[in-house]
Amino acid sequence: MKKTQAVALALAAVLLLPCSVNSAEVNDPTQIGEPSAAETVLPDELTDNTIPEETMPASVDILPSNESLKLPEANPTYKIELTSNSVKVTYPNHETASHDKKYIPLIVNGTLIDSEVILVKDRTLAPLRVLTESLGGTVDWFESTRSITIHKDNDVINMKIGSKSVTINGEQRTIDVPPDIYNNYTYLPLRFVAETLGARVSYNTGEYNPSTMSYKSYKLVQGVTANAIIDQYDASWSVISDFQAQMNVITLSYSLFDQFSKQNNAEHPDKDFTVKYNYILHNIDNTRVVGTVSRYYVVESFSLFLVDKYTGYVYTIGSDSTSNWVKRYAEGDPENLKLFTNIYLMD
Repeated sequence: MKKTQAVALALAAVLLLPCSVNSAEVNDPTQIGEPSAAETVLPDELTDNTIPEETMPASVDILPSNESLKLPEANPTYKIELTSNSVKVTYPNHETASHDKKYIPLIVNGTLIDSEVILVKDRTLAPLRVLTESLGGTVDWFESTRSITIHKDNDVINMKIGSKSVTINGEQRTIDVPPDIYNNYTYLPLRFVAETLGARVSYNTGEYNPSTMSYKSYKLVQGVTANAIIDQYDASWSVISDFQAQMNVITLSYSLFDQFSKQNNAEHPDKDFTVKYNYILHNIDNTRVVGTVSRYYVVESFSLFLVDKYTGYVYTIGSDSTSNWVKRYAEGDPENLKLFTNIYLMD
């Protein structure tokens, strides 16, 4: 065991990125016991990523052809508290909001947005300004005609409240769900607008593949039916490999285990924790990447971690009987050691 640890640490010392290692928290539904969300029948858009051809422009580039996107900052931290009939969310900006059990979080470029999407005729709609401005676009609203013009780089989208007819750079298209006003806010079809503005859209439902023991679709925000995720990519951005992410977490995990075992032994000098310690070390030795979500690797070690592909930052994932959270890892934070006690020493 010591030899295995020494090899892992030696490799990690060579491969660990020069940036500081930090972390956040999410819940592992297979290990920690995710609080169950109210049972909801998923709309077609959440179970099938395809959309009718008439809702899409003739061609959609992943990026505007004449622009290179700037790497957006990301903040996936949150806390979500679940009750029998509501969801209370603390967003990365520290604002809190209560939602019903049908809450679907909106995550843009790796950050949980202080908003939510709604479902209309099995299609997902997002608030006008939240959607367009988070993707770098601007909006003009014309009250007299109840119409909208969206600008981004060289792209112009014209839409009208209640109309399925839209124009993209002067070319007319048809969408199956029109923009409309709900609760005094204008909502737009999320997939159509985001992909037209050069972004990718995914709907993550937390599917786990037991045959490969990995996630087919990992949810950044746990305890809810699904996550609506929008990401913009640029091939010029440098990313760390999944192996580097794995080694970052191995190094962090061994360091935390060393602190935890010393503190735990000092607090409980008459107890023998050999069996549990060996189980923890076994899980650290078998650290691996089990999936991805947005810009993050999902890494399974003695607990689950998220690693930002672009910055190398690490986030821890936590939960209790009523809540889930993601938190940026901070060296020396005493909360880090609770990752061991919450999972391995509850009895």
